[in-house]
Amino acid sequence: MKITVKQLVFAGLMAALVTVGTMLIQIPSPTKGYIHIGDTIVYLSGILLGPVVGGLAAAVGSGLADLFTGYLVYAPVTFIVKGLDAMIVGFIYHKLVNGEATKGKKLMSFAAAVFGGGVIMVGGYLVYESFLYGFVPALAGVPGNLTQAIGGGILAAPLLLALGKLNIIESRKESLT
Repeated sequence: MKITVKQLVFAGLMAALVTVGTMLIQIPSPTKGYIHIGDTIVYLSGILLGPVVGGLAAAVGSGLADLFTGYLVYAPVTFIVKGLDAMIVGFIYHKLVNGEATKGKKLMSFAAAVFGGGVIMVGGYLVYESFLYGFVPALAGVPGNLTQAIGGGILAAPLLLALGKLNIIESRKESLT
C-alpha cells in the first residue's frame, strides 16, 4: 500500500487530534487507567483515513497520550488496541456505507462499527489488565471502558454527520483508493 504525502499529513493531523482529545479530560479508572474522549477521534480516524492509515494514526495518537501523561504501562497495549479499534470501525463503516446512503443508514452503520470497535477495545484492555491485576480486578475497568466506547460514539456521531454534509467523508474515501 502506497501512502501519499496528503494521506501522511492527514494521518499526522488525526494522530495529533487523538493525542489532544485523549489528554484533554482524563478521569481515573479503578484499574489505574483513565476514561477520556479521545475515542471520538479514534473512530473518525478509521472512517476518514480508512482502516489501515486511520488505525495507524489512532494507534500513534493514543500511544503518545499514554506516554505524555505518565501511563507508560498502558502505552504498548493502547497502541495495539486503539489501532485495531480504528481499523475495525473504518472497515465496518465503509463496508456498510457505500454510495448514497441515508442519514439513518449512516448512523446505524456507525453504531455497528462503534460496537465492533468497542468490543475490541473493552476486550483488549480486559485481557491486558487481567495479566496485570488478575481477572476479577480487571473486570472493574469494563464499565469505564464501555462508557468511553459509547461516549466516544455519541460525541463522534454528530461530527460524522456534519463531515458528511460537507462531503468530506466522500472526498476522503476517493483519495483512499
